[in-house]
Amino acid sequence: MSTTEPTPTLRIAETIPRSVALAFLKGESRENVFLISRILKSGMDNTRDPTHGIFLGVFDDSQSLRGLCFIGNAGTLVVSVDEPEVADLFAHALHERGKRFTLAIGQDDAMRRFMSIYKKLGAPKPALDRRQSFYVLDKQTLVKGTAEIDMEQASLDSIDELTVLACEMVCEDLKLNRKEVDRKKYRLRMTERIVDGRAFLCRNEDGQAVFKCDLAVIGPEGALLEGVYTPKPVRNNGIASRALWTLCKDLLNNQEVPFVALHVDERNKPARAAYEKVGFTHRADFRLVLMPAAT
Repeated sequence: MSTTEPTPTLRIAETIPRSVALAFLKGESRENVFLISRILKSGMDNTRDPTHGIFLGVFDDSQSLRGLCFIGNAGTLVVSVDEPEVADLFAHALHERGKRFTLAIGQDDAMRRFMSIYKKLGAPKPALDRRQSFYVLDKQTLVKGTAEIDMEQASLDSIDELTVLACEMVCEDLKLNRKEVDRKKYRLRMTERIVDGRAFLCRNEDGQAVFKCDLAVIGPEGALLEGVYTPKPVRNNGIASRALWTLCKDLLNNQEVPFVALHVDERNKPARAAYEKVGFTHRADFRLVLMPAAT
């Protein structure tokens, strides 16, 4: 007689309450701050707002939540599951409901499972499908003895140069032609972060911006850095490491956040080396998927 436990029956549930969804994600805040930031950016509550969306959940026989899927009306998809195969149900559910997305983020193994099923169901080939290494730093791992660098909180006077750097960064990161980048969109994004006090930069002696960084999230549950960029002509001289160290030291000590996190293309070895030099440690792997624009 076999003692193997039967495989639980999984079912999809519609419109999971926000409190239940966030409780599931906050269970591992140091890993899920990335996913939570994308959901918060897309919005959750206003069903009439085109940038907001809904949650789907997968429950087992004991009514335990096994996975969560957020579909934003503006095209953001976030998947978080306790086991990779749970993501299969979300792929079928989105296909059946005709839900489209342009940006998808989730745990690496789960998102690979999701995309495998989704493509078999007739989805187009992704424009980008890559692993993102996720790093975390706290007071214990922040290295000692690094020289500080002058860091300024960006003002609206800096909007033009920060927009240029943001566009350069996305062109390099996503291998895009400058003509493919919507400069107005990035100018608006940088304006929002400057007004919110979440954009930072360093300058050289000539007053030129040589480093930029944005805070996607900052609060008692942690900080998430995005938009970390150093222009090519001034790389390989320690600017990025010193700038990140200075910013992280301030966030951990003065802003009193429990940890600072960031994510990066796993193939970007120079950036990963710069982060590790500051004290960031590899925590998890996510997957970033960009789908082609609908025609």
